[in-house]
Amino acid sequence: MKNSFLKKLTAAVLAACSIFAVSACGGGTGTRGNKVKLEFVHYWPEHATLLKEICREYSAENPDVTITPTNVPYSNIESQLMNMLRSGGLPDVFCYWSNACYNLAKDGYLANIDEFAEQEKANYVNDAFSLEDGKINGHYYAAPFRASGYVIVYNKKMFQDYNWKVPETLEELETLCYDVIEDSAGELTPLAVYGTSSGTMMQIKSTFDAYVNILSGLVKDPAYYCNRQDASKESGLQQLYADSLVKFKKWYDAGFFTLDPQTRDNAQKEFTNGKTPMILFNNNNLDVLQATIGEDFRIGAISFPAPEIVAELNLNTFTNGTFDSIFIAKSSRHYDVALDFMKYLMSDEVQQKWAQRTRSVSLKKNVVYDNDEQRNMATLLSQLGAYPQKADFTMSTDASSGNYTLVNNYLTNASNYTALEVVQKGFENTVKSVTDKILNPGNLQMIEITTTLDYSENRYTWLK
Repeated sequence: MKNSFLKKLTAAVLAACSIFAVSACGGGTGTRGNKVKLEFVHYWPEHATLLKEICREYSAENPDVTITPTNVPYSNIESQLMNMLRSGGLPDVFCYWSNACYNLAKDGYLANIDEFAEQEKANYVNDAFSLEDGKINGHYYAAPFRASGYVIVYNKKMFQDYNWKVPETLEELETLCYDVIEDSAGELTPLAVYGTSSGTMMQIKSTFDAYVNILSGLVKDPAYYCNRQDASKESGLQQLYADSLVKFKKWYDAGFFTLDPQTRDNAQKEFTNGKTPMILFNNNNLDVLQATIGEDFRIGAISFPAPEIVAELNLNTFTNGTFDSIFIAKSSRHYDVALDFMKYLMSDEVQQKWAQRTRSVSLKKNVVYDNDEQRNMATLLSQLGAYPQKADFTMSTDASSGNYTLVNNYLTNASNYTALEVVQKGFENTVKSVTDKILNPGNLQMIEITTTLDYSENRYTWLK
């Protein structure tokens, strides 16, 4: 039954999503005579002019094809796609995230791009992590257009003035944060973050949890991929997640990051005004950041560092983020034309132009960068997608907000729950959503963890 993705639709979403109600009909494809019209939806309003240029160039090479690009605000893309499904069908070609496409593919809304993937796999960096991130039930659905990950951007001059060392491990980052507070007599906040439940502050906790998953070996378990791992019988894993939460609160209480929920712009101002030497930032917003700083304001960037033990064990590191990818709707009446347009977008020529004009990081091997900052960013994001995970269920709004409230109340001492109880209650919320037959038809259940997890103490000293 095609409803897993549509279950996310609420009355509020319907009210807010109207701009495609007319155009989104039958996949958005039109045919007039021998001419084909494709609907292309993206969420990069800041690059709308460039995308129109690319679409015109494609049509110049293919005069019987007209591409109609439409931009949607980044924050509204999911609700707009859901509204389009309600209104008649997805656009022929559209942008979305590789790690969020599971239900769209499972419910039959996406056309597979196996032909493209097999032809292009060797042309992608890092063993095609990015392509594999869009592989579901043996088929490829996502063509990774650019990397979208979070890095720590730092003020080089401030680091030089205070003689701070750029951290290479999580342990060194923790020491640095204490040094920032001490050396500035509490005047500086070490790390600027923004947002609330889905913001960059909570990414710190999710990064801690990710390294628990990596070091315990959970990432190798079949249940990990669909995020339905049953931790109820793994008391050791529950305790590690609790230790991760305690570590997160320790950083929070120490004043390592800005506490008040704020916008990205406000966090950026704190950084550019010299109130914090570091900011957790998306790589695709760096051009915006650089446009607001003076020539004498020099910035550097590093990945969020991994615990020292990760390098000792020669494991891949974890990077928060995903891939902005290109998808084709199964309802498109001109799949071959849509696929050809996708191939054009993913060609070395277009990828090179996009990288140069937007300072984005491509996933294609043949793209070269003309500045050190972009080359460094490509290196920093090299492990993005190393541990793919795609939830095959929908979390209820109550469960999602409930889990955030549990963590937030623990951080702010507004709860009597212990860290372990917060973890356990969060797990209970997830189980309720997974097994909700209305929200997730198909009698879904949690999946037993069959991998023998490694709880060796030497792997988790960084949590202490």
